[in-house]
Amino acid sequence: MKKLLSIISACTLLVYGSVCVKADASINYTDNFTIIMEIDNPIMTINGLETEIDPGIGTSPIIINNNTLIPIRSLIANVGGSVNWNPSQREVIIILGQNTILLKIDSRTAYINNKEKTLDTAPTVINGRTMLPIRFIAENLGFNVEWNNTEQLITISNKTNKDIFMEPEITPYENIIIPTNKETELENGFSAVQYNGDYMFDLFLEEGGASSDTELVNFLQNNIVKNMGKLNFSQNAFGCSIISTKDKNGDLLFGRNFDWYSCNALVLMAKPNNGYTSISTVNTNFIQNAYKNFNSLPENIRTIVSMYAPLDGMNEKGLCAAVLYIDDASAINQDTDKPDITTTTAVRLILDKAANVDEALELLKQYDMHDSLGMMVHFAISDISGKSVAIEYINNEMIITETPVVTNFYLAKGNKQGIGSQQSHIRFDTLTNILSQNTFMNMTEVKNALENVSKHNFNDGETTE
Repeated sequence: MKKLLSIISACTLLVYGSVCVKADASINYTDNFTIIMEIDNPIMTINGLETEIDPGIGTSPIIINNNTLIPIRSLIANVGGSVNWNPSQREVIIILGQNTILLKIDSRTAYINNKEKTLDTAPTVINGRTMLPIRFIAENLGFNVEWNNTEQLITISNKTNKDIFMEPEITPYENIIIPTNKETELENGFSAVQYNGDYMFDLFLEEGGASSDTELVNFLQNNIVKNMGKLNFSQNAFGCSIISTKDKNGDLLFGRNFDWYSCNALVLMAKPNNGYTSISTVNTNFIQNAYKNFNSLPENIRTIVSMYAPLDGMNEKGLCAAVLYIDDASAINQDTDKPDITTTTAVRLILDKAANVDEALELLKQYDMHDSLGMMVHFAISDISGKSVAIEYINNEMIITETPVVTNFYLAKGNKQGIGSQQSHIRFDTLTNILSQNTFMNMTEVKNALENVSKHNFNDGETTE
């Protein structure tokens, strides 16, 4: 059985067992390298070793309109990336780390991580070989490019630009892991990654959000995944328990069990251009690629798509949020002519834009809520002041209940109160009793409390917590 337990404090990024995991830093593009090419010479050198630019073909760099063009596949492969070709659209997709470059034959429009840019010289096909502008590609991947006009040499390196690539960070605390920009598997089915920059969430909001998973998938398909496969979100129920308390130093502790059968969990550290830094947890089994396994998508595309499906998280302001399932046939489909949002994108909204519970509530009031995955859910939100609330949508009205414990039944007073599984009532009562006996708790005590209400204690099968 694999266990994932989220215990988040205002001063802690990720707790995982009792070991410090160092990410694998063997990817070529993070190492110091120098690549030298010469016009009309089919051989390039990589750190002094000779290799063909276009293996078996003998293609050489050429100059068109003062720009050097080369067949790019071998060079990118040698620094740890990949090049994909879409023949129907005549598009080249270059992927290296978290960067994606899309170019189209005979077009001066390119896309760098989905942002449009203009080329000086369009990609072209010469003698059956696709020739691409090397300076544009290398510089947009974060490398240095130098041109020696006398000797007609192109030099590409990252020696003075190594800070672009994040090295794994080892903290002085034995059990702290800080994700890097390379997805790192911590154990089978449990990974962590960091993403810095724009993942187009502001564009998603500006375009009116989404009133269903289908609309969300359409946005992701059109703006991020594009022609690399077809996405859908699967429907599965899950049981959860939330506890919110403080330690003796006054720091918030927000503990959550995600009780679900064996699944793949991804911890995301997000550093958006226009929002708060956060960490969140995604069950990637909820995201499926209809044409190929989700894990076969380029890593940066996987990461961006996952940004739209968090189930819980905490931001740099100490605001924690989670979504929990309620066993009820009702649905959430508000229709008040406000922009639309789904439950998973609501978690992303809160983490990116809210500093405390009150700000989160005001944000949610600006949107019409729609359930994700066809499930009735409610939210648990806590901040560093100790304020903790459950947010429920009953008859499409948002109702707020102050509570430090949330499980899988309705808490709001009224006709729905108490509807949910009997087991979730037992878990709620257990955690409430633990809180009543402890004014303060530490991380181990919160972990033990959640262990006490794990579904495996109820003979409910193997679970991920």
